[in-house]
Amino acid sequence: MKPATVSLIRFGGTLITVGWSTLGLAFLASLTQDKIVYGQSRSRLIRQLDEVRRNVGLDDAIMPESLEFLETSAQQWERIEHALQSQVWRNQQWLRARIDMAARSAMEEIVILECGSVAESGIPDTEADSVLSQAVANLRWLADQVDAAAGAITTYPREHFDSNGIEPDGVIPEFGLLEQALARLGQAKPE
Repeated sequence: MKPATVSLIRFGGTLITVGWSTLGLAFLASLTQDKIVYGQSRSRLIRQLDEVRRNVGLDDAIMPESLEFLETSAQQWERIEHALQSQVWRNQQWLRARIDMAARSAMEEIVILECGSVAESGIPDTEADSVLSQAVANLRWLADQVDAAAGAITTYPREHFDSNGIEPDGVIPEFGLLEQALARLGQAKPE
């Protein structure tokens, strides 16, 4: 073969390799872009709902059935928020922060699932109802466990009334159930 033909073959092979590499990168970029848009659409939905709430009220923006459902779910979240303000939880900062994060995340997920679309939730409509029901049940269970643990924490035996931030793990069974509720909501205790 002539040297010009050999260089054209090498050049063509290089172009094919570059083309396939570019195609692969474009595919990976499209997958990443979907995740970026998915994350942005969630926060955008929350911001839009907050803006509508401040300007005209949610009564005009959300269907009455959805608003009633969200209010019922928010009552569980509010139970947790009020419980965490008590003296019992002020001495348990690490646990209190985990409970607060789990409750906020669960409530945000409920709002996204109820008011958002597939773009915001990332879940097809056929599965959204069951995921929503489970999220509400988990939030309610967490609220129940926070109340039970608060009652138990005031009664477990210790030298001083204040626990001074020492977690009563293993001392009372209510904390085991509280840890299970936190694990369900993605706030498992780090090892």
